[in-house]
Amino acid sequence: MITVKVVFILFPTVFPGADQEAAFFWTTILAIAVMGFIGLILARRTGFPDIWDPKISQRQRFLIPTVIGLLYGVITVIEDLRSPSPVHLKLPLSIPFYAYGAILLEIILRLFAITFLVWLFSNVLLRGKWQTQVFWIAAIIAALYEPLPFMRADLASVSALSVAIVLLEWAIQPLFLANVITGWLFRKYGFLAACDAPFVLLFAFCFCLRFPRNPRNPRNLRPNALCLFTIYDLRTPVTKQPAAVSY
Repeated sequence: MITVKVVFILFPTVFPGADQEAAFFWTTILAIAVMGFIGLILARRTGFPDIWDPKISQRQRFLIPTVIGLLYGVITVIEDLRSPSPVHLKLPLSIPFYAYGAILLEIILRLFAITFLVWLFSNVLLRGKWQTQVFWIAAIIAALYEPLPFMRADLASVSALSVAIVLLEWAIQPLFLANVITGWLFRKYGFLAACDAPFVLLFAFCFCLRFPRNPRNPRNLRPNALCLFTIYDLRTPVTKQPAAVSY
């Protein structure tokens, strides 16, 4: 993250949003570093593999996440080519820009948030019990961070009887599933595995950004400061139109 910060010091640019610019402040980098340090300590106490755990093979640590990341990257690029999304930063600065965002969110959502929730509820409150169950609840909570603004918009436009349908639809959306799978990779193979899949997707997106954008088909950016950084937000899930019936 410091390296990316230096890159943008050497090559100044105008960030698309003030919140994105704030994520590059030195105070933000320090806060993320502290969260990462705490996450590493808690990970050892909550059953997560060490970053270079000798029990985890290189195939498990890098190859499996790469394949998963490529698969999701291809799906996302195909969708983006059909309905182009707005460009935050163009190549080549898009590479360090979204690499930074990938690291930032993986530290916040996976390394810190998940480990902290597992430690608090399983280790402290439940005295070491139900660690697996608590992990999956924490992983789902972390996975909801990105799609939550979209889900809230959808839920606000439907009746109470349709809430379950909306939740079920979002449960199978690639955006949500990708975050759940990344949490599973972290639990199964360690933090480097969780970071590997987003980075593969990053480069798939950078490839996608080489294609011309359609200025007559703008798509709304996420109304969430940190979410604008995540590589998954280079495209916005297609907004579901309400059914042509009365509720």
